[in-house]
Amino acid sequence: MKLLIILLTNILLFGDVVQDFLNKDYGKVCKSSRIKYYAKNEKILSLIGTACVKSDKLVLLPYVIQGLRKTETGRKNAIYFLTIYTQKRLLYSFLFDNFSLDGFFLPNTDYILSKVFYAFKRKNYKIVGDKYEIDLNNSKIFVYKYGDKMMVDEIKNGNLIKRWYR
Repeated sequence: MKLLIILLTNILLFGDVVQDFLNKDYGKVCKSSRIKYYAKNEKILSLIGTACVKSDKLVLLPYVIQGLRKTETGRKNAIYFLTIYTQKRLLYSFLFDNFSLDGFFLPNTDYILSKVFYAFKRKNYKIVGDKYEIDLNNSKIFVYKYGDKMMVDEIKNGNLIKRWYR
C-alpha cells in the first residue's frame, strides 16, 4: 500500500511540474523544494532550470546545475544555465566594481542578460545620467544600480515592458 501511495504521489508531482511549465507558471516550477525532490531526474531538473531562467530566479541555477552531470543533454543544459548565471555575476561586478569584461568569452544565449553582457563587452552602450543605455532591436535597455541591486529595464515605444532586478 505504501509503495502505491509513493508511486501515485510521484506521478502527481511530476505531472504538476510539467503542467505548471506548460501553463507558463514558471515561478511555481522553479522552487528549491522541487530542485531537491528531483535532484536525480535530469529531465525534470532541466525543465526546472528553464523555468528558473524564464522566471528570472537565477539564484537557484547553481542548485539545478549540480544535478546535471550524468547525461550529455544534462551537461549541455548545465552549460547554458552556468553561462547565464556567470554573465549575471560578471555584469554585477562590472556595474558595481568597474570590473572589465574584456577577457571573458562566453556563449551568447537568447536570454536578456546575455544580450546586455555582449553589449557591455563590445562597449555598445551610452551613459545617460547614472544609467547605461543599450539599443537592442526595437527597444532600449537601461541598466543601473538601485541600492545593492542591478536593475535592467526594457523600454519599447516609451513604455516599460519588463524590469529585471538582481
